[in-house]
Amino acid sequence: MVKTIATEEELTESTVIQEEEEEAEIESGSSSLANSQVQKLQKKIESRLKSLNNSQRVRPDYCIFRIPNKLYNENRALYLPQYVSIGPHHIGSVSEVDTDQKSRYLASFLNRARQTTPLNSFITLINWSEHKIQGCYEGSTRTYGLREIEAILVDAGFILELLLRYYYSKEWRDEKDVIFAKSGTIHDIKQDLMLLENQLPFFLLMDIYQLAFSGDPDFPSFVHLTCHFFSNYYNQNISIQDVLSKKDPQCAEYRSKLEKAKHFTDMVRTFQQPYSFKKEKNEDTQKPNENEHEKILEEGKMQGDHLYSAVLLLEAGVKFKVSSGKCLFDIEFDHGELKIPPLKVDNSTESFYANLMVWEQCYYPNDTFICDYILLMAYLIKSVKDVDLLVRRRIIVNQLGSPDAIVALFNRLSRHIRVEKNQYSILYMKLNEYNFDRCHGWMAILKLQYFSTPWKGVATIAATILLVLNLIQTICAILSL
Repeated sequence: MVKTIATEEELTESTVIQEEEEEAEIESGSSSLANSQVQKLQKKIESRLKSLNNSQRVRPDYCIFRIPNKLYNENRALYLPQYVSIGPHHIGSVSEVDTDQKSRYLASFLNRARQTTPLNSFITLINWSEHKIQGCYEGSTRTYGLREIEAILVDAGFILELLLRYYYSKEWRDEKDVIFAKSGTIHDIKQDLMLLENQLPFFLLMDIYQLAFSGDPDFPSFVHLTCHFFSNYYNQNISIQDVLSKKDPQCAEYRSKLEKAKHFTDMVRTFQQPYSFKKEKNEDTQKPNENEHEKILEEGKMQGDHLYSAVLLLEAGVKFKVSSGKCLFDIEFDHGELKIPPLKVDNSTESFYANLMVWEQCYYPNDTFICDYILLMAYLIKSVKDVDLLVRRRIIVNQLGSPDAIVALFNRLSRHIRVEKNQYSILYMKLNEYNFDRCHGWMAILKLQYFSTPWKGVATIAATILLVLNLIQTICAILSL
């Protein structure tokens, strides 16, 4: 049987009236409270504290957070789904993919699973998981009734059928399916499905999928299915197929992170996460300065309140080069060269990183590698000249058109970053040390002003030769006197 709370509003109203009567009774008494009034006040406070404790037991692990109001008020569009709304936070919301379209996808999913699993099994699963599901959503207070359970089932069925149709390509798709028929629609849906508020818990989708197809060799694992769908967000030097293959033990930890994801936003963040698939170095072989750098990184010292912009670093002698690595966050500085992987900036970039940053600061406050990266790029990009420099070096692929738009984008993203540690502490330290060495600046000025182009170099050399010849001629004339 599905649980319903029919008298919740009546109970709440009764409780409020009772509390108001008690407060009035207390206030109507003399300034010194009688024993009976003290006991009533004591019971009232204890009741509230007990209620709070019980609510904490029901919601122990928030992982689908509400977007903070200050971010919401600045730009709601970054956090709201444009094509498909998912989850209790958006029950009743209007979206382009309506309930009828979702229900058609649910019907297809149930037809695939009906051979082994009837509909009531899925309803029972959601009903039994009610408290665990509710505990994932920040600000969730209502008890789930028939409407909420139906909405969750429809959303879950839609997502799982969508993943299956995407995985099996044209084999399982209807010719009249507008989602796959219209160009760009699936890309829009992917963007919506990684928004922080627009989520269903990962465990719930996995449980429903396994209930339907567990042990069936014709269906891939849920993690394979999900990774295939979001593979365009994957940024690692090793292929996702090798990661999911259990043959390589070095990928076990990374694979475990994917399997234990809280939701799609968490999985996409893991796709971005800097991860070494190589064996760790022996501590005894590390050099002393490496140990010092590791200590700085562990403590998160910034080595200065800021970092100079790209143009200023160039003038100080820093060479900017595009890295061949796929992971955006593998940034290296060595022998005066700052190597940065290429970043494509388009209309979806701001929403993508804005949602990941909110999720990161809420759930991983001590491991904010995305916020650290955005803060670093915001330091480097302070003006149009900085953007032009990074575009010329192929570090930024500008698909927004205007360099000013990129400057404004990183300024907005970095405005509300509040982190205590920074994974680029060593990089900050090295760049600032390099910048403070005047010899590097003199050499850079010489190269930029006199050898920035071949013609300038030839002209500089010719002028130097003429100067030397004139000097020799002058010396010879003096000696001949």
